[in-house]
Amino acid sequence: MALSHKQLFVVSCGLALQAAILVLINGFVPKLTHGMDMMWIAFQAWAVYFVAGCTPMNGLKAWIGYLTGIIASIAIIELMGAPGIKGIPFVAGMNFTMAIAVFIVVIPAIMSENFKNMVPALFIGSGAFFASMGHAALTAAVPGGDMTTKFLYATQAELIYCALGLSFGYITVFWRGKYEASLAK
Repeated sequence: MALSHKQLFVVSCGLALQAAILVLINGFVPKLTHGMDMMWIAFQAWAVYFVAGCTPMNGLKAWIGYLTGIIASIAIIELMGAPGIKGIPFVAGMNFTMAIAVFIVVIPAIMSENFKNMVPALFIGSGAFFASMGHAALTAAVPGGDMTTKFLYATQAELIYCALGLSFGYITVFWRGKYEASLAK
C-alpha cells in the first residue's frame, strides 16, 4: 500500500523508536558477548530481514546464512595455515595465501544454495565474522590467542546480534502490517 506523507511519517516515527530501543538494549548485550559491542551487526541483520522476504521462516534462513558465513570464514582462516598454502609470499601487495583459501571455500559456499542456503546472508555473515575477529574486546577476552576460543566468542557475539536484528525486522513488519490494516478500514 502506498502511504501518504502523513502515514509514512507515522511509520518513520515507529522505526525511529525501534532504533532507539535497540540502542538502549545494546547497553546490556555486550555482557553476553564477552564485551564485544557489535550493534552494527544487529542493524545490518534488521535490513537483511527485509531483503530475505519479511517472514519468520526467511529470517531463520538468514540467521542460518550468517552461521554458514561464519563457518566459511573459519575454514578460510584454517586453510591459510595449511601446508602447501601457508607461506606463499605476497606478490605486489597481493595475498595469494588468502586468495587460494577463499577460492577453495567459496565453491562449496555457493553450492550450498542447492540446500536452500541464503548465500547473500552467508557473505554478509562472513564479512561480519572477519570484522569481529579484529575486535579489541575479543583480544582482551582471549589474550593468549587461543583461536578456538576466539572463533567461539566471535561466533556467539555475531549470532546474538544477528538474532536481535532479525527480531527487530520481524517486529517492524508486524506493527507496520497492523498499522496499514488499520488504515484500510
